[in-house]
Amino acid sequence: MKALTSERPDFQDWIQAARLKFLPQGVMPVVIAGALAFSEDTFDVVNFVVAFSAAAAVQIGLTMFNDTLDYVYGTDCKHADAKNPFSGGSGVFTCGVIKPRQSLLVIFSLYFFALLCAIYMALDMGWGVMWIAVIGAAISILYSAKPMRLAYHGLGELMMLIGYGPVLTAWGYFVHTGMVNRDVLLIGVIPGLCMWAMILINEIPDYQEDRAAGKRNLTYRLGPKNAKNLFSISLAGLYTYILALVFTGVMPPLSAISLGGIPLAVMAVRIAHRYYNDPIKVAMANKLMVIIYSVTTATVAIGMLT
Repeated sequence: MKALTSERPDFQDWIQAARLKFLPQGVMPVVIAGALAFSEDTFDVVNFVVAFSAAAAVQIGLTMFNDTLDYVYGTDCKHADAKNPFSGGSGVFTCGVIKPRQSLLVIFSLYFFALLCAIYMALDMGWGVMWIAVIGAAISILYSAKPMRLAYHGLGELMMLIGYGPVLTAWGYFVHTGMVNRDVLLIGVIPGLCMWAMILINEIPDYQEDRAAGKRNLTYRLGPKNAKNLFSISLAGLYTYILALVFTGVMPPLSAISLGGIPLAVMAVRIAHRYYNDPIKVAMANKLMVIIYSVTTATVAIGMLT
């Protein structure tokens, strides 16, 4: 990455800012919902592509928005070469390759594109699509933005569980069926729990910076030691919840293949417990959680197809 330069940002700089390794968190709930609709013979391929595109745009926009505001608020100020690559922002602002004003213009464009997609689907499937989208957009924006700044008051983790769990999954299902039912909301908790666990483990290496900036998230309130314990409990709860949905018939038996991520979860927990006070060495737990998210949600979606 170019360091402290006045040159215009190039394509690689914007890829760095987008942090595409976190893109699955924005689109996999839509994939799960699409798989459920497919199993019910209500799948609409055009609406799926539009919904997937909108969700991807919002995810990239939200990632950049949080990164921008954290830099402006003084939360993420480490140089990219001296930080955990899975936490603390992209580093494009601290390196000077992208200005916050440039970032906000791209963010606005991404959200505007998502709005056009939502309007298209609302005209096709009803304005319920728009209402669910408004709820999701509000959660994503208020996560870091004033006046709520949910992430700064210990509410961000819960709101991301809800927004990137039941809300986004329900939205992805509504675009096919024009309705939402109990099962899709229950299934939507799975990506939400994955998101919750990912945020927790990503907050641990940022503890000192967040504390200095007054970002009173859950890890700030609990402390890294208790946060890594909650991370462990959250992963155990995730797989217990999946089993419960399979045993109660909410999900088909094949969905139990998502339990194949348990060995990865065990590895992540061990690393978190050993290195929770080392922002660099704990990075492997952060990386494993990204993989766990993708493996778990993808296998849940595959299980829905039976």
